Amino acid sequence: MMRHLAIASLVSLLATGAAAQQRPIFDIDDFVDPGQHTGAVFASRLVAGSVWNDIDDYRARHHGTDFLHLANSIYWSKFQFDYKRSEIRSGPQPPVQMCPCNPPIFFPTPPSAESTPAASPGGGRDTVQFAAYIPVPGRGGGGPIMLRFRLTAARQRIDSEATIPNTPVVTSGRSGHEQSFGFDGDTYLPFGDGIFGTLHFARTVRSNTFADRAQNELTYTNRFPGLLLRYRVFVRPLLTVGAVTNRGGTGLNVVNPAFEAFYRHPKTRVNVHLVYSPQSTRSGTGGWETHHQIAFFADWGYVWLFKGASSSSTPPPRSP
Repeated sequence: MMRHLAIASLVSLLATGAAAQQRPIFDIDDFVDPGQHTGAVFASRLVAGSVWNDIDDYRARHHGTDFLHLANSIYWSKFQFDYKRSEIRSGPQPPVQMCPCNPPIFFPTPPSAESTPAASPGGGRDTVQFAAYIPVPGRGGGGPIMLRFRLTAARQRIDSEATIPNTPVVTSGRSGHEQSFGFDGDTYLPFGDGIFGTLHFARTVRSNTFADRAQNELTYTNRFPGLLLRYRVFVRPLLTVGAVTNRGGTGLNVVNPAFEAFYRHPKTRVNVHLVYSPQSTRSGTGGWETHHQIAFFADWGYVWLFKGASSSSTPPPRSP
């Protein structure tokens, strides 16, 4: 099983799909051990596809989206820096109407503090990440296990206008944004073949819009062993549980299994992904609700080894 996992993982820079965490479902996770190279490595990846019943940061959009995503990464001496640009095209947003009252009344009414907030509208999103890889001892005298600890910052601009009810007259315009800051760290428990997972915390704040909200997320994702099927299809299940604040109630309110099938075409070097992610969340007004998210996308990546860089001939350490 570990041999099959290694073969499937090493194709295309250990490319895996989104781990049901705070990042978008199409954000490919390039986990690479920089210790296997004697110099710096630069990787660039282009991702394109569609998501049915899209979910953004535990907030359902209730319609599909198309996207184009470019990720650039630099790896050197157990450190990693990423810059990512996403262009998301979602369904039409309902127009915002505002009664010039005191205080003003908006139509449609923004979700209450006890409800799940609305997802961010489509548009451009910039993300930067900085990570460090730390080796920990493995079991049975094998090589070290590389765990990654990463900081993430994302920003999306949100421009919005409100009109007087039943007229095209714009009564208010705002130039706002949504920002997210997060930290995720890999975990390893030495039971059996090892239990691998990721602990994730993030704070997301939307400001200067007609529906400002903020939320904190604390989740844990368990990565179960994958399976290499016929025709070089790699399948793996994931499970995320945790809590998101400011939507009513306390305690556990996120349960999100995910199932990914991954195939790499040997001639074109294109990777094809199919992800099914039924996400259940709980709010104070709606209780438990399940949204079935399906993503189909393809990615193509290229790697440059800087002068003096070469891959190590020693077997790579086991990694989550």
